[in-house]
Amino acid sequence: MHNIKILLTAVAFAIGLAAHAQKVLDAHPGYVDPYIHAIDTNKIVQVKYPPLTKRDGLGLDIPKPPHEHPRLYFRKSDIAKLKENAANPLLSGCLDSIRKQALRPTDGKLKQGVRHNIDFKVLSAIESKAFLYAFDHHVPSGEAAVVAIQNLNKTIIIDYNKADVCRDIGNAIHTMAVVYDWCYDLIGDKEKKVLITQMESLATKLEVVWPKLVQGSIVGHGVEAQLSRDMLSCGIATYDEKPEIYNLVAGRIFAEFIPIRNLFYPASYHHQGSAYGPYRFKYDLLFTLLFDRMGYPNVVSKSQANVPYKWFYTRRPDGQVFRDGDDFNELFIKFGDYWSMASDALTASYFKDPVLMSAAIKGKLIGKDPLYDLLLIDPNVLPKEDMRSTPLTKYFKEPLGTMVARTGWEAGINSNAVVAEMKIGAYNFTNHQHLDAGSFQLYYKGPLAVNSGIYQGTTGAYGSAHFKNYYQRTIAHNSMLIYKSDEKFTWHDNEVVNDGGQQFPNGAAEPKNLSDFLAKDYKTGEVLAHAFGPDTIAPEYTYLKGELAEAYSNKVKSFKRSFVFLNLKNIGVPAALIVFDRVDASDKSYKKSWLLHCVEEPVIQGNITMVKRSDKGYNGQMINTTLLPLIQNLSIQKVGGKGNEYNVNGKNFPQQIVAANNSGDNAAWRIEISPKDGNKVDNFLNVMQVMDYGNAKPLLAERVETDRFVGTTIGDRMVLFNKNGDLAATAINLKITAKGTTKVLIADLAKGNWSIKCLSNSKNSINDLYNKDGLLYFNAGQGEYIIKRK
Repeated sequence: MHNIKILLTAVAFAIGLAAHAQKVLDAHPGYVDPYIHAIDTNKIVQVKYPPLTKRDGLGLDIPKPPHEHPRLYFRKSDIAKLKENAANPLLSGCLDSIRKQALRPTDGKLKQGVRHNIDFKVLSAIESKAFLYAFDHHVPSGEAAVVAIQNLNKTIIIDYNKADVCRDIGNAIHTMAVVYDWCYDLIGDKEKKVLITQMESLATKLEVVWPKLVQGSIVGHGVEAQLSRDMLSCGIATYDEKPEIYNLVAGRIFAEFIPIRNLFYPASYHHQGSAYGPYRFKYDLLFTLLFDRMGYPNVVSKSQANVPYKWFYTRRPDGQVFRDGDDFNELFIKFGDYWSMASDALTASYFKDPVLMSAAIKGKLIGKDPLYDLLLIDPNVLPKEDMRSTPLTKYFKEPLGTMVARTGWEAGINSNAVVAEMKIGAYNFTNHQHLDAGSFQLYYKGPLAVNSGIYQGTTGAYGSAHFKNYYQRTIAHNSMLIYKSDEKFTWHDNEVVNDGGQQFPNGAAEPKNLSDFLAKDYKTGEVLAHAFGPDTIAPEYTYLKGELAEAYSNKVKSFKRSFVFLNLKNIGVPAALIVFDRVDASDKSYKKSWLLHCVEEPVIQGNITMVKRSDKGYNGQMINTTLLPLIQNLSIQKVGGKGNEYNVNGKNFPQQIVAANNSGDNAAWRIEISPKDGNKVDNFLNVMQVMDYGNAKPLLAERVETDRFVGTTIGDRMVLFNKNGDLAATAINLKITAKGTTKVLIADLAKGNWSIKCLSNSKNSINDLYNKDGLLYFNAGQGEYIIKRK
């Protein structure tokens, strides 16, 4: 394994050279139609393997399967522990369920006279029979599994017009591999050869087109089960008889899958979002576990352990998760049900994480797949019941660049917890990721600032007019539009509507591997500063600043956005989110629009916008005060309502969720805040505070301005930003008029030691305050101050 460690070290070094990335090492095949109609389902295909390349791990020291069976998911040495785990209350019933599945009367023959006959109940029954042979050495079960898998192969029918049929094919291959490995000594040499040929023949019909492997290693169906579980299982099972299968799959995983994951795993997130992220990450975990069970632990960076924390932190008290990218959860999960994450239990088990185990148990998925739960879940990892020691703020570093801040962990629709997500978005991996760099979301007793649009509905799904003209676009998110009338936008070479937002990186073409990703321009922003404190467990402030011009075309010279989330610790108004923007466009005629999406119709009064959630048991309200542009130069327009929910420059792109009891937010409204005058450079300052609907009174949010800084006071807080967005090193004169103590946050300051001198009361002075995060945070009494960098 020494060479593997060298490989991972080399990958880390390569990532550090991202700005000077080399050209792609090899040519990548283009898009391949996922439905391979040319191959006759009933005809056995003899597979010919091309020579291995660097993409297939040529030259790498790939770990080899041990010379024993079983070795797929478990080995003989694991059986005693599995029996012990089976008696644990968390997994109680799993073994009984496996035995019941094994008793299912099936000879493996699939239904005939239909277009498609892969039956998952039959597959489960066969796998359960095979397991009981390997686990209990119950020979009749093993013999029945071998006969059944042979009959299945003789009777299988595949409909290539079935959506995502590769997943069905992969499940069939996986079941064959399981039987091959677990019942190895019950299968004759001739039958082994036949079974290998049948698995390979089916694999040619996968979307990866075995053994060509045409799909990429970052996004798309190629990073789901096809290689990470199905063909890897096939290769592990058959290694002694035909090592080419394993060498090709494991080689591709070590050459391409692992390096790119070592790039984004340290950010504690998955770029494919709140639905596809957990689903695809589950298969990353499976290849990690499959190697681990063969004796090769942690083939990926140990930062894999933290990937689910993005979903953990963005979990709303109502049991849902902040929308991120294409989300199908809201379509198929009933309102009021907890959104379970497919990867929580596996991550918690492998990395012994009690926090994630608590999330897994709440998700109620453990026990629903009894065979693989018994094999892969560690019931000895106890859930963390008391979350008070878990930090309320977390920074998810680049390539994401996001802060999530909370005021508590209390669950339930009546919870007092506030949750805010502030995103810079340094890179965009395309596919199911959206053009949402610089966006934010806010929840208090209901979703108040949300993402808009619907992934799948009555007018279509991925690639529909609603999808590519609205749902994936900047206009559907709480970010900024800069509208240039003649700008062109394309999605996979197809022109789409001009929304004024961000461009698809490389026209939405999906990166194939790390070299491809680094060689092409998928960068959409840069984090300039981030901090939270002063308490690291329950911070009073959370700060994030970034540059977002790279997400747009050359119509934008600079777009600096700063977020400050304040935990006000005020019963009536528990929190506030402040967003300060400085937008420098290349032409003053380009209209700038600051976006805020909401579910119910907003009420606008002067520079105040009121948003509420008063249905479905929610009882939250948000008041947004726009302090810049100044009111005489301010336009606030609301867009939405029935028949106009997804309007882009006067044209609606309709979409409706099919199920009436879904958990979709169904955001049908937005406000657009713009300056009336045309300027190349405009500043925006918005202060959002949350409270109970109909009861609490909002705090006064007032603009504060010095010669170089502008900001706001709200409650006992003052927040200031440099007007030009740069770091200031010159002295600041500041007057505090409020009685009592004001907590002051000044952003955009040069690093170093600063002195805070109160001219009217020396007792309020602070002689030495070190700024390492681009800001100062201190308590100030009433008086006049001069703040200087030493």
